[in-house]
Amino acid sequence: MLGKCVKQKFHLGLLAVIIALLSLIYTLTAQNVHAASGDWPTYLANNAHTGFNSSETIINRSTAAKLKLHWTHTSGSMISTQPTVANGTIYWGSWGIANEHATALNNARVWVDGLGNTTDTQCNPVTVGVARTATIAPVVIGGQTTLVDFVGGGDAHFYALNAATGTKIWSTLLGSSPSHFIWSSPAVFNGSVYVGLASFGDCPLVQGQVIQLNASTGAIQHTFNVVPNGCTGGGVWGAPTIDQANGTIYFATGNPGACSSSETFSVSFIEVKAADLSLVHYWHVPSNEQTGDGDFGSTATLFTATVNGVVTSRVGIANKNGIYYAFNRNNISAGPVWRAKVAIAGGCPQCGDGSISPAAWDGTTLYVAGGTTTIKGSSCKGGLRAVNPATGAFIWEHCMLAGPILGAVSAVPGVIVVGEGNFVIVVDAVTSATLFRYQDPNANSVFWGAASISNGVIYIGNQDGLYALGL
Repeated sequence: MLGKCVKQKFHLGLLAVIIALLSLIYTLTAQNVHAASGDWPTYLANNAHTGFNSSETIINRSTAAKLKLHWTHTSGSMISTQPTVANGTIYWGSWGIANEHATALNNARVWVDGLGNTTDTQCNPVTVGVARTATIAPVVIGGQTTLVDFVGGGDAHFYALNAATGTKIWSTLLGSSPSHFIWSSPAVFNGSVYVGLASFGDCPLVQGQVIQLNASTGAIQHTFNVVPNGCTGGGVWGAPTIDQANGTIYFATGNPGACSSSETFSVSFIEVKAADLSLVHYWHVPSNEQTGDGDFGSTATLFTATVNGVVTSRVGIANKNGIYYAFNRNNISAGPVWRAKVAIAGGCPQCGDGSISPAAWDGTTLYVAGGTTTIKGSSCKGGLRAVNPATGAFIWEHCMLAGPILGAVSAVPGVIVVGEGNFVIVVDAVTSATLFRYQDPNANSVFWGAASISNGVIYIGNQDGLYALGL
């Protein structure tokens, strides 16, 4: 029989082992709630919305020609989101009933949630579910750091889900369905989530807003109203882009409503403070550059330009009038420092009008895309261009023959990826040569969503499902 002192030492030793094991488990858990190198955890890869994954080394100019289809995941409905990749899981939304998905890298199901749908027979499309990209970020929930899937539902609710299980942590109603809809992808910064609010399809217009929520609780902290209370218009379709160093947010707005004389922030590019959404600067598209339904449906990209030996912080965004606008970040009210015509003007991007495609920035060159254009005398259904960030001059141009580029441009060192029509196109960032192309056998299945590139695999969705292309 063990003596009292021996028992105490045994118990103390066992307790020490248990504490050590719990500490190890906690450490591993804490490590697992942060995005790993090479992940693509949010829309356009980061809060600056550069669309660039600098950590990618497997897919490059030398290997891209060897890409092949790894697997497909049939969705049964449209995918307009960009897949996010974090800690070995792919998160993607679709327009169906079961519309927020977590899938393992080998295409095995992790979980599926239904986050509501909006249906309005007066609109086109009639029914939409989860239409925009989730952000996967670690947040303190109930005193514990938890990896959270932040995503706009199809029912005007904004959701925070446990990224590992799909369990709802909280949801916040941002508007009334079917008139209000979350087309915007969220951004997470300093304990808050930022997301835009717009109408379901301009039928009818609603008051456009950017909303700041507490990431832990879902409580609304601040709201920026694009148009005055009682007015409609100025929907925010794109994602808020965050300059983390300066604590400011950039976003663009949609068409004006009935109070157009007092809606100075509609069809505009706006900068607000991240702390409280108070206005810093704005710029309104001149009337002579506007076109019917020619509002902003894109997301801004932060980049830099060296001008007379001085590095200048800039931000750019495309409009449905076919013009890409670039601004000095510290004074967007002064207007664009350059303009680049990248597509014909018009209100129907899927028909080839204008651009709703966010650009990519790889640290030296801006890559801009859009709809119908002319390149070297040839008519193109879409265009991809490498642009000098200082002047807006085209470095090279790539003609797309299958359709307009609707999703964002995605980039890794030396390689650019876009969807055009029913094709995925991989382009050499230096020469503009086509390195690889994949064609969906269904000619009517358009790649609306943008590509994510993570650890040697390209993930992209269209009207059929999710595709994984790798070496």
